[in-house]
Amino acid sequence: MGEAISVKNLTKKYEERIAIDNVSFNVKIGSVCGFVGPNGSGKTTTIRAILGLIKPNSGEIRIFQTNNPNEYLQKIGAMIEGPAFYPLLSGISNLKVLADLAGIPSKRCEELIRLVGLGERASSKFKTYSLGMKQRLGIAAALLPNPELLILDEPTNGLDPNGILEIRNLIKTLAKSGKTIFVSS
Repeated sequence: MGEAISVKNLTKKYEERIAIDNVSFNVKIGSVCGFVGPNGSGKTTTIRAILGLIKPNSGEIRIFQTNNPNEYLQKIGAMIEGPAFYPLLSGISNLKVLADLAGIPSKRCEELIRLVGLGERASSKFKTYSLGMKQRLGIAAALLPNPELLILDEPTNGLDPNGILEIRNLIKTLAKSGKTIFVSS
């Protein structure tokens, strides 16, 4: 089946502080992988390195067998640290803005709004959304390009038990579609 993510000996330092210390792991294609650790353990820093947002001091990152971000970034959808949207636009309008920027047909936005369970609130302003609804819209945005690999950084952070269950069920649904999902918590 192969590896969706392969991280070997990844280290990231900020001056004297070590954020990631010689981390290695693999994520199989088609799997759901939990990336678990306490606050401050380097989960988000690792995700940022995978996405090419920061440069590690050492180590190797391969996504779908390549270490070239120009080759793999178009295969990844990601939500890092709480999604940011225009508060006065509706959920569907926010998605359509992102779709327009990426050249993705707006029909995809309607499909995703339904998939993440926001169909009834699609036309409500983002500022009226609960935290769980905001997280689901963030996941919909990450899914816009129909990625092979979905990376979610703490998608249940701050949610109540019902919100956590909704996100878990959504992840299960996405996993059944064959996507590789990498979730930090």
